Amino acid sequence: MNDSPTTPEITMVGLENAPQTTAARPACRRRRLAAVPALLVTALLFGAYVWQPAEDGRAFRSPYLAQAGSRYADTPLARFHYVQAGSGTPVILLSPGGTSVIGWKDQLNALARDHTVYVADLPGQGYTRVKDPDFAFDLDSMVTAVGAFMDGLGVRQAALAGNSWSGGWALAFAQRHPDRVTKLALLDATGLDLPGTVMWESLKIPVVGELAVKLSTGRSTVRGLAEGMMVNKGRVTDQLVDEWWAPMTFHDNIRATYLLERRLDWAQTERALPATRTPTLVLWGRQDTVQPVERARRFADLLPNDQLVILDGCGHAPQLDCPDPVNRHLRTFFAG
Repeated sequence: MNDSPTTPEITMVGLENAPQTTAARPACRRRRLAAVPALLVTALLFGAYVWQPAEDGRAFRSPYLAQAGSRYADTPLARFHYVQAGSGTPVILLSPGGTSVIGWKDQLNALARDHTVYVADLPGQGYTRVKDPDFAFDLDSMVTAVGAFMDGLGVRQAALAGNSWSGGWALAFAQRHPDRVTKLALLDATGLDLPGTVMWESLKIPVVGELAVKLSTGRSTVRGLAEGMMVNKGRVTDQLVDEWWAPMTFHDNIRATYLLERRLDWAQTERALPATRTPTLVLWGRQDTVQPVERARRFADLLPNDQLVILDGCGHAPQLDCPDPVNRHLRTFFAG
């Protein structure tokens, strides 16, 4: 009997609290949902500007470099990595953008029959280490780097060749220093004021570019990139992938990749094409998915002193994809 007054009192308290609990639940859910964008932005910013992938490539021991022999040219601007072979008039092959001296592995000895051949990693590529803290990774800086490498070796004048980005750098150097370049070979080169692929254009977007480059340093991703550039997939061997991949994991090269994509001003090189007098070989893969073959014809239309060769069954890196015809055309051009 004494418990009966207590029971309704407890029931009333529960009823009074029930509406408050029900109303509080949506408010808590809204607060949690509102926090999601902030957490996502924080994670993206952390990934772009704080987190660094492991430099796994530092532990890689290159079979190619063990055979070819790494060399270094120390200058105030950078400690340039290069390989060298042969004797005769100098030919400098600039490592394709985003890779290393491995990009010319099939040309080094072929051209060394008639020339002293240097294959050079410019800043942000391969195994070269930048010393100048103010190096800007723009077109002016890369042109300066070509000259610094030549000066470091005591090479006053040479024939130049480049593929992709490095073709554009070789072109810009020849335009600004025509007295130092005897001949110029452009293989599927940049240098026209035209947009790149969606993937490359995305690197120009802050945060997106940093994350994209950092997340593309795995071996499987590098293999996919290489196979996407080449028609003859069988040439994308495990050894080539390892050689290509290792320097792509270096933090300095990661940073250089997105900075170069944002800062290279190809309007300068395109404007100067009609006044470019250096004898030029424009050598292109017909199946290039990065720099479409129509761009080869535009180079040929604008250059006053050029030869145009389009190779069927070859992609963006013809010197790796189709080495035999590339070697034949380069040897003929440089020997003339």
